Amino acid sequence: MKSDGRFVATEQAYDAPSSAAVGPERLWGAGELACTLVSNDERLVESCALIALGAAMRIHQCAELKDLPAPGNGPVLWGADMAGEALAFPGLCDVVLGFEEDDQQLWSVASQIPRARVAILPRAQQWLGEYLGLWGMRAGQAHCLSLGSLAGGLGTSTLAALVAHAGTLCGLKSLLIDLDPHSTGLWPRVTLDPPTGIGWEELCRSGGALAPHQLVDTLPTVRDTAVLTWSPSAAPSELDEQLVVRLLAAARQGFDLLVVDTGRAVHPQRAVLEQFVDRQVLTCEDTGKPPVEAHIRCGPRNLRNSNTATGQYLGHFPSLPKISRAIQRGVLFDALRSRKVRHALADLRLLPESEGNKR
Repeated sequence: MKSDGRFVATEQAYDAPSSAAVGPERLWGAGELACTLVSNDERLVESCALIALGAAMRIHQCAELKDLPAPGNGPVLWGADMAGEALAFPGLCDVVLGFEEDDQQLWSVASQIPRARVAILPRAQQWLGEYLGLWGMRAGQAHCLSLGSLAGGLGTSTLAALVAHAGTLCGLKSLLIDLDPHSTGLWPRVTLDPPTGIGWEELCRSGGALAPHQLVDTLPTVRDTAVLTWSPSAAPSELDEQLVVRLLAAARQGFDLLVVDTGRAVHPQRAVLEQFVDRQVLTCEDTGKPPVEAHIRCGPRNLRNSNTATGQYLGHFPSLPKISRAIQRGVLFDALRSRKVRHALADLRLLPESEGNKR
């Protein structure tokens, strides 16, 4: 691999299982993101578990002070039954919580810990869920790249799939997300034999209440690259905004790289995407006026436009026969066996600079 942020995999890198390049510290769960509840109150533990589930987070019960987490390992919630002990650990107290009968005690403790918040259940259930969800969203480690297009037929979905799998070959746990409002599903493009796993239709029925580890385990994968799209038999429908928020929040925690195919610009949920996306890139034809945003020109090369490149111009991605033939055979990722395809992708520098793609 190059160390300049480019992806130029070798045949050996393509054929080797991607898990061989991923050390134990990169597997989800080793650095698991969760919150801690310090309490022995079974009723409170059960209530908080349901709230955390709705926020797509795990919750760890801490029954003894010796098991308190180290600082920086997520929010620490103190139940009313152990709230008095929180005074000795002000740096590990984010929320003190309990029920109506604990009201005065909780406010008394919180008044002595400046950073502590108070949550009286069940009144504060919605607030606590939003608090945990927002923390989880901001704490996610994945790099999120969105690819949109200014016109149809530019091969944006193909490019997104290839970038996601390139990330996998570089040792990143990658997820390709189909958020094109007009999508008919990515499976015909990626593979003719879709693997088993959940799709958008199952998430719509479930409300998207999946913890990151569940998302990683249940999404279908093609050669170790996870894919979230519509199943071939499903009729795509409009996605609920809150479902998209929960999905992206969980995905940022469970994966290293998210590549989001947003379809034609402007996306109807653009405001939501901007909360999660680290980098937005548009594809456009090489014959028209380029956009001011970061963009890639696709399709036939127009030499007349070669001198109009701006600082936001990332490069040209050609229509290569190797890619077309791979799509026709239902094995898109085989296109990355071609050195020409790998170098064309590498020149765009779309993968994040990380230890994974320095290998």
